[in-house]
Amino acid sequence: MLQMRDKKGYVRIAVAIFLLVFLLFPIYWMVHTSLMPTSAILSVEPKILLDPTLINFFSYVDVFIRKPIVQWFRNSLVVTIGSATVSVVVSLFAGYSLSRYSTFGQQLMGYILLLSRMLPGALLVIPLYIIFSRMGLINSLIALMAANVTAIIPFTTWMMKGFFDGIPTELEESGLIDGCSWFDSFYYIVLPLTVPGLAAVIIYSAILSWNEYLFARTLAYDPGAWIFTVGIASFVGEHSVSWSGLMAAGTIFIIPIIFLFFFLEPYLVRGLTAGAIKE
Repeated sequence: MLQMRDKKGYVRIAVAIFLLVFLLFPIYWMVHTSLMPTSAILSVEPKILLDPTLINFFSYVDVFIRKPIVQWFRNSLVVTIGSATVSVVVSLFAGYSLSRYSTFGQQLMGYILLLSRMLPGALLVIPLYIIFSRMGLINSLIALMAANVTAIIPFTTWMMKGFFDGIPTELEESGLIDGCSWFDSFYYIVLPLTVPGLAAVIIYSAILSWNEYLFARTLAYDPGAWIFTVGIASFVGEHSVSWSGLMAAGTIFIIPIIFLFFFLEPYLVRGLTAGAIKE
């Protein structure tokens, strides 16, 4: 019996290592390609392991010289922060409303939000383009933030609803009995307990906004309003592809999200699983 358990343990470790290598290999290959010269990248038999004699950082210097990386980064940062902030605030109160009140209108609105999340982005981009065009918001970061919010809020609202469902209403009632107003009870009692859920919503909103391409490509075709995802696509030319520059820009692109994930990771799992178990 003990040998069987040991064998199962080894199998699990082997599967975990395989999955880890499988998932991290694209990131490794992106960094690998960004550090290699073009001749090594396009060779018939490219080396999987890094060759220390060929490593150079010319691609990173070149992308900052040839491309407005800083402007793309700034635009992406503004759009991500704006989209995440609006999404968190709206989904916080919308999720609380769906959790604490069960009127027909609110439940109907909740299902409409869920249904809207099922619509593909390609179906929404044309109506959004027409609306923003009439409002004069094409080629503006506000249009990108508004478009991202329409795609983020339906899911984050239901995420926050599941989390509020796991917070007993007796906590709020005890605060009201002690003389707190509704807002005080929400702010001082409920809100501190929602930190894991808020962290999960922030990470989801930030990743979705940071990686968004369809809306950004359609609603902001002026190079001055490009975000990082659209700018990276410019490395793919009509007759050639700057692979080392493309991979260098991609490596720079993922760094902020990695830092955000590690900063909020302690709260992420708790936030995503909140409301999954009912007592």
